[in-house]
Amino acid sequence: MRYKKLNFQVKETPHFEMYTYLKNDSLVKWLSKEAEVWYGMHQQVFQDTFLRKNPVIIYNNHPEFQQTTAISGEISVGTGGVTEAFKQRVVMPVMQINQQTRHVLGHEMVHAFQYRALMEGKDTTRLESVANIPLWMVEGMAEYLSIGKKDAFTAMWMRDAYARNDIPSLKQLTEQSQKYFPYRYGQAFLAYLGATYGDTVIMPMFMETAKYGYEVAMKRVFGYDAQTMSTLWRNSMETAFKTLDKDTASRPIGQPLITASNGGRMNVAPAISPDGRFVAFMSEKDLFGIDLFLADAHTGTIIRKLGSRMTNKDIDEFSYLESAGDFSPDSKRFAFSVFSEGRNKLMVIDVESGRVLAVQAMGDIFEFTNISFSPDGETVAFSGLKEGQSDIYTYNLKDKKVTQLTNDKYSDFQPSFSPDGKSIVFSTDRKAYESDARSVDIPLSLALLDVETMQVTPIAVFFGANNLNPHFAKDGQHIYFLSNADGYRNMFRYSLATLAVEQMTDYFTGISGITEYSPAMSVSDNDEIVYSYFKGNQYNIYKAKATDFQPQVVDATTVDLAAAMLPPYINRGVNVVNTNLQNFNLYQRIDGSQIKPIAYRSKFKLDYLANTGVGMTIGSRYGAGMAGGVFGSFSDILGYNQIFTTLNINGEIYDFGGQIAYVNQKSRWNWGGSISHIPYRYGFRGYAREDLGQGQGEEVVVNDYVIRQFETQLDAFVAYPFNQFHRFEIGGAVARYSYRAEKWRQSYFFGYGDRERISNEEASALGFGNLNALNVQQVSASFVGDKSTFGMTAPLDGFRYRVGAAQYVGNLNFTAYTVDLRRYVRLKPVTVAARAYSYIRSGADENRLRGNYIGYPFFIRGFDDLTPEKVGDLSFNDLMGARVVVGNFEVRLPFTGPEKLAAVKSNFLFSDLNLFFDAGLAWNKGNTIVGSLEKKPIVQQTDLDNELLFDESGAPILGYDRNYRSPVFSAGVSLRINLFGAMVLEPYYAVPFISSRTRFGTFGLNFMPGW
Repeated sequence: MRYKKLNFQVKETPHFEMYTYLKNDSLVKWLSKEAEVWYGMHQQVFQDTFLRKNPVIIYNNHPEFQQTTAISGEISVGTGGVTEAFKQRVVMPVMQINQQTRHVLGHEMVHAFQYRALMEGKDTTRLESVANIPLWMVEGMAEYLSIGKKDAFTAMWMRDAYARNDIPSLKQLTEQSQKYFPYRYGQAFLAYLGATYGDTVIMPMFMETAKYGYEVAMKRVFGYDAQTMSTLWRNSMETAFKTLDKDTASRPIGQPLITASNGGRMNVAPAISPDGRFVAFMSEKDLFGIDLFLADAHTGTIIRKLGSRMTNKDIDEFSYLESAGDFSPDSKRFAFSVFSEGRNKLMVIDVESGRVLAVQAMGDIFEFTNISFSPDGETVAFSGLKEGQSDIYTYNLKDKKVTQLTNDKYSDFQPSFSPDGKSIVFSTDRKAYESDARSVDIPLSLALLDVETMQVTPIAVFFGANNLNPHFAKDGQHIYFLSNADGYRNMFRYSLATLAVEQMTDYFTGISGITEYSPAMSVSDNDEIVYSYFKGNQYNIYKAKATDFQPQVVDATTVDLAAAMLPPYINRGVNVVNTNLQNFNLYQRIDGSQIKPIAYRSKFKLDYLANTGVGMTIGSRYGAGMAGGVFGSFSDILGYNQIFTTLNINGEIYDFGGQIAYVNQKSRWNWGGSISHIPYRYGFRGYAREDLGQGQGEEVVVNDYVIRQFETQLDAFVAYPFNQFHRFEIGGAVARYSYRAEKWRQSYFFGYGDRERISNEEASALGFGNLNALNVQQVSASFVGDKSTFGMTAPLDGFRYRVGAAQYVGNLNFTAYTVDLRRYVRLKPVTVAARAYSYIRSGADENRLRGNYIGYPFFIRGFDDLTPEKVGDLSFNDLMGARVVVGNFEVRLPFTGPEKLAAVKSNFLFSDLNLFFDAGLAWNKGNTIVGSLEKKPIVQQTDLDNELLFDESGAPILGYDRNYRSPVFSAGVSLRINLFGAMVLEPYYAVPFISSRTRFGTFGLNFMPGW
C-alpha cells in the first residue's frame, strides 16, 4: 500500500531514464553517472546494446520502496532491489551505505541485460526461457558481475560449506535453493568459471541455459556434464581452502547462549543489557518471520517476545537486516527501529512487563537504524537516511527533539555512545569516498564524533577493509569492532590511548549477521560481549567476558584480503569482470550536460499477454463448441495506472464473456472500475415420453434443460488502507441480468433428438424460477483485514476478516450483509483455526435470486453427495437459502514438508493433516428453525403448483415440512496437499451428524486452499 503520493521527476542519460523524487540533485547526478558506468562494464560481458533507454526508478529509502506500484506483490525488508521483466524497470531504494547503493544498482543492471538478451536478442529465446535458468545462475551472475571474486562475506559462506563438507552440486543448487542460498553459491560458481575459463564464457552459458537448461548448457559450452563441472568446482574450493592453513574446527570463545536448540537457525542482532542480565536478539525461531526475543544472558532461557508483527499493531516489520536495538543504562527499557505505517519508527518497550512505552516517528527521517542509548538514558543516537544521505542523529526521549550531528554526502553508520556520553564512535566511508582508490569498493572506516562540537575525528585503522559495529569498552579507552582486515570476519580492539590494535578472535568462518553490514556484537558495562557467530549454515549467539579472549597485537596499517577471494586464487581465463571492478573509478563519467530533465510520460503499454489454451468439440449431442481465453495486463511506467482484460469462451457464441478493469494506485486512495459481460450456465435433466417426429410415436426422451444467465455489469470502487493489514472499501455497480433457456431432447433408445429455445414463462412453469430480465443497482461498503501467515496449504497464524453490507435497488430490492471472521492461533506443533461466516439477504426480494448453498466442501464437508445412505433424509433444499451461517473449527498439523515446520521431513511433498468440525444453517425468510432434522414436522408434500401429492394407491405422500430448517454438522479428518504450488488438493473423510443415514461416513474432495 501507499501512505503518500510521490512526485517523480525524470532525468535522461545516454542509456537510461532516471525516475526519482529526490531533492538531493547531487545524488541524482551521482546515481545517473554510476548507472552509465555499470552499463559500460556489463556491456563488455553481455556484448549487447540497449536499443532503447532503460527505466530506473529510485526511491528515497527502503520504507517508501516497499510501497512501490511498479512491482506487484509485497516487498520485504530483505529485498534490496527488483528488476521486472516486462518493461525491464530497475526499481530500487537509496541504501543507507553508499557502497550498498552502488552494488544494488550494478546488480539490478545485470538483470536488465539478462531480460533484454532473452527478449530482444537475436537468439531463439523469449521471456518464458527464463524458466530454464536456475536461480543460482540468474542471481549468481548479478552478484559476480557487480562484486567480483573479492568478497569476504561470500568467501565466509564458502569456507563454512567446505568445513562441514557440504559444497553442493549444481543439481543441489537447482533443486534445493532454500538450503543453498542462490546469491552466495551462484556468485562463487560464476567466480570459478571466470577464473578457470574466462569471463567470456558467461554469456554463452547463460543463453544456452535459456534454450536447453543448465545440464545441456554445461555440455555444450564446457564439454563436461553438470556433475563433472560440480566436481571440478568443489575440488577447486577444497584445494584453495586447504592452503589457508587455519583450523576449520576452531571453537568459538565463550558460552553458547542462543543456538538452534533454544532459538532458531538465524539468531542475529544481539544486544546485551548494561547490567549483563538480559540479551535481546532477532530470530526466526517461530518460523513465520523475524521476531524480537528477550533471553536470560546467563542461561540463554527465552523469557518472552519483546515484539512480534503478529501481535503488535504498530509493527509491520522489524528492521532486522542491518539494525539492532539497545537497552537503556538502567537495563529497564529497550529501544529499536520498526517499520510502521510506511516509515521507520522508534519503539521503546518496558523490559520487565513487555509493555510498549513509546512509538515515535523521527520527523522527516523515514528510515533509521542502529539505536544507541546515551549514558543518562534520555537520548538515543541512530543513523538516519534523509534525501539519500546517511547521517548520525540523536533524539531526546523527553522533549522529543531530533538533532542532526553529521550532514554530508558520506555514509555514517552504527553509532555507539561512549561511557561518559561525550563521544560517539561510528562507521563511515568518508575516508574511502574521498580517496583516489580505483576499486569499486567504498569500504567503511571508524571515526569519533564529539557530541558537543560535532567534530569528526577519523580513527586510523585498517584502511581498505570494512570496519563495523564499534562499541566502547567499560573504561571508555578501548573500542571493540568487527573487521575483515585479515580477509575473514573477526573481532578487534582499538586503544584510544596507545593507538594499538589487538585481534580478539581468529575464526575460520566469522562473526557476522545476515549481511556484511549487519550488527553482530554488543558489549555490557561489565565488558561482557555477545556476538553472533556464523558456522554450520546458521547463526548462533555466544557470550564471553573480555578476559576470555587471547588478544594478539596486530599492525593497524596492514590489510590482507587474500582469504576474501573466491577460489580459484589464480586466474587462467580472460579476467574482464574483476579487472573492470578493480578499475571502476577510472571509467570516465558522463558529463553533467548529458543528464537532462525531460517531461514525465506515462508510457502506457502491454505488460503481459497469456492464453488459457484453445479447445473444440464436434459430434456431441450438444453440437460443436469451442473453449479458450486470453488475458492481458497493461500499465504505465510507475504502475500508477493498470488495466486488466480477459476474454473467454466456453461453448457456443452465447458463452462468450469478457471483462476490462482499471485500477489507479497513485495515492493512498485506490480507485477503479470495470465493465464485464459474464455468462453463467446451469442445467437440469428430466425424463418424459414425447413424440420426436421420427415415426416412433411417443417414446422415452431424455430432456436436458440448459439455462444461461448473462450478467452485464458496470462497477466502480474506492479503497482506503488504514495500514498494511486493514482497509475500507466502498463500491457501486449497475447490472443487467438476462436469461436464455433451451431444451435439448434426445431419444433414450435411438439417440436422435432436437433442440429448441423455450420461453421464460415455460421455464418458470417447469420450476426454474423467474427468468425475466432484471436491472439492478448496487452500493456496498466493507471493512477488510488480513494479518495472516500462510503455511504450506492454509493459514497457520494471525487473522482475516471481512464485514460488509450491500444495498440492491431496481428490479430487486434487498440488503445483503456479509460477516467473515477467521482466527488462527499457533500452538506448536499445531494451529487451532476457527471461522464464523454469514451471508444474509434481507428485504422484499431477498428470495428472488438463487440461494446460497452450504453443502460445498469449502463450507461444510460431507454433504457434496446427497444420497440417502450418506445423508439420510436431508435434501438439497435443506442446504440452500437466502440466509446462511457457517462455523468451522480445525486443528491443523503441518504433516510433511520442511523439517522445522512439518512432523515428517520432505523436500517435495508439502501437506497438512487436519481434524475438523463444520456446522451450518441455511434458511429463508419465514422459515421456522428447529434443532435437528428429526424435529421437523411430517406433512403431506405438494408439487410446484402447491397441489397435494398422492402415491399410486391414493395414499398421501408424506415428508418433512419444507418451511422448517435445521442446522447440519459434520466432523472428520482431511489431508491438504500442495501440488507444487499449482493448486491445493484436499481429500477428506467426513461423518455427517444425521441419525437417518445408513453409512457411517463419506469421502470427498476439495480443490481449494484452507480457509
